[in-house]
Amino acid sequence: MICFSKVLREVMIKYLSTFLFWLLVVVMGNFSSVLAQESVYTPKKGLEYIKNEDFKNAQLVYAHLLKKYPKDAAYNYYMGICLLNNKGDLSQAVKMLNFAQIKRVSNKVSYYLGRAHQLSFRFEEAIHNYEKFLKSKSSDSEKNEKANYYLEQCRDSRRISTKIYELSVLDRSSVPREDILEMYSPAKDVGRFYKNGDFFESGVNPNHILFETERGDVVYFSMAQSSEDTMSIYKIQKLLDGWGDSEIVGEPVSSAYNDAYPFMASDGLTFYFASDRPGGFGGFDIYKVYYDNEMQGFLDPINMGVPFNSPEDDFLFVSDEFNEVAWFSSNRETTGDTVMVYKVKWDGSQVRNMVDDPIQIIESARLKLDSDQSDEYGNGRRSRTNKGERDESKKQGLFRFDINDTLQYVDFDNFLNPEALSLFKAGYMMDQQRDSLAFLMKSRRADFERVSNESDRNKIVNEILNLENRVYKLDDQIQEKYLLSRQKELNEIQDRIKQGNYEGLGGRSDESTTLNFDGVFVPEKYSFHISDEFERHYAKRADMYKSLFSENDIASLRYADSLYVWANILNLESACLLEHSTQVQDSEPMKLGNILKKEDSLGDDEVGKTAQMMKESKELKILSNRIYHKALDKKYPIYYLKLKDISRNLNDANSKNILVLSQQGNAYFREAKGILNGPEGLNFESYESWYHKKSWC
Repeated sequence: MICFSKVLREVMIKYLSTFLFWLLVVVMGNFSSVLAQESVYTPKKGLEYIKNEDFKNAQLVYAHLLKKYPKDAAYNYYMGICLLNNKGDLSQAVKMLNFAQIKRVSNKVSYYLGRAHQLSFRFEEAIHNYEKFLKSKSSDSEKNEKANYYLEQCRDSRRISTKIYELSVLDRSSVPREDILEMYSPAKDVGRFYKNGDFFESGVNPNHILFETERGDVVYFSMAQSSEDTMSIYKIQKLLDGWGDSEIVGEPVSSAYNDAYPFMASDGLTFYFASDRPGGFGGFDIYKVYYDNEMQGFLDPINMGVPFNSPEDDFLFVSDEFNEVAWFSSNRETTGDTVMVYKVKWDGSQVRNMVDDPIQIIESARLKLDSDQSDEYGNGRRSRTNKGERDESKKQGLFRFDINDTLQYVDFDNFLNPEALSLFKAGYMMDQQRDSLAFLMKSRRADFERVSNESDRNKIVNEILNLENRVYKLDDQIQEKYLLSRQKELNEIQDRIKQGNYEGLGGRSDESTTLNFDGVFVPEKYSFHISDEFERHYAKRADMYKSLFSENDIASLRYADSLYVWANILNLESACLLEHSTQVQDSEPMKLGNILKKEDSLGDDEVGKTAQMMKESKELKILSNRIYHKALDKKYPIYYLKLKDISRNLNDANSKNILVLSQQGNAYFREAKGILNGPEGLNFESYESWYHKKSWC
């Protein structure tokens, strides 16, 4: 028994010793691992990674350090830089950099904050921080240069992003850049895309992307010009015996910067490409440009704006009108050689609309799937996700188009007449072209101010004059499209009302709401005027109206005439009141200064009565001018369109004379608008004087 206990004890000691040995090994191993980890996650190692721009490893270091020291300002500063460069949580980066700025870690914090806000589409905050950094007079020349560069981008971005698209994102996929075409699947009738290497044997970068039209007769591609490193867009056309020589797609598509990723839409007139030219958000931006058949050349490119473009690279926009979708790519959310391909709904209803809330810009730029709209920016606003809310957003307005004084369209679906819709869309597209030209004109005027060389200034002046002519020409075309659209839509509404099957935007038939031209309220005391004067005025024009205009147009013209008669009546009453108020017996009108002197000799009751009469006279004068304006506003479009229509059916000489009259009327109309919307504000006296000189009614 004693012997057995001794053996058992020795065995237990042996096993216990072995257990303790291995336990010690494990403990020491873990301890060594901790020591090794601590040796990697050190401030020194983090700075080393930052210096070498290895931001992924640096982020691991500072994530570890911040667990221990969350309030350390320097660690917050470097973590913010890592998140910024790794395309991480930008809202978190801003918080950390703000904390570092409060603690005054470095004057470079403002630079990084500027970049974080810029990438978050918060351009006002970005501008503020870049300006703050530049005022600090940092010795870092590279960052000073970049800050100035980014600052200009933010100013351009702030301007461009006042109009945005609100897109429905159907899909988003992260892929290696070399596999990008696998994510695009347009219909065959759209055309085909290839890698350059699959089409050309040599002479071009084999990895760049080219586009072949649906007929297979034209190929657009990009390559570097022989004398420069920048990419330019070229095309080659198919001849009877093979392909012709390549030719560069000229200005304004071509620039001194990189232009690539060409795509011609199915209409053969709308061309998309990407460029890193100045005036955009930064990096490659997607541009749209229209081909003008009349000029046999492209108009000025239009930056596609938010959310298509960002401060990073955005490129290869492709639309498929047959399936009502579009694709484009961006590296705004990715790093390295990976890009994100977005597939969006693109059915013709997407238009750029004005925004006055920066949060709308941020939400639009996030490009989240419709089924995954979450509030990631911590802005306290919930994204619109359900159909009802999106429909409500649509009601708020893709655009604003007045059909008459009480009916305003805000969506393409509001139109009843297909031809009216087509005309409006054409005008809307021209409106975007005009915006692009107007911006270019503004930038050239700024160039004129900066340039001192006389020869260069003369050249710029000629460019500005040419741009002005093009803008005015587009103004006329846009106005005509809108006027025709409005006229056809009103005729459609009036015809439906007569047939008893018109339903207004609210889903009910209501002629008084829809077609009652925003009546001008005339004081009741002046309603005693008999209708003889109106009838005499109508009779003067009755035969002319009947021979030239439709029944609907005649109704509108008679309404305009009635306004004009009312304006004359009230204008006369105004003059009578002013004359009575001054108690002047002779026919010469008195000036205001003399009237005031006259009041000095009157009693209190008479002064009060005089002041009241003068006040009423002024009110009637203003009211009569308002009515004059409304009469012109109603009559001008009908006359203008009729003149244009008549000129098309006459011989060359008569047609030219009619066209001159039409252009003269257009100039008068613009002049009136200028008086009404002048820099000094509305001046009714100037407007009335102008109106009677022109005698439009």
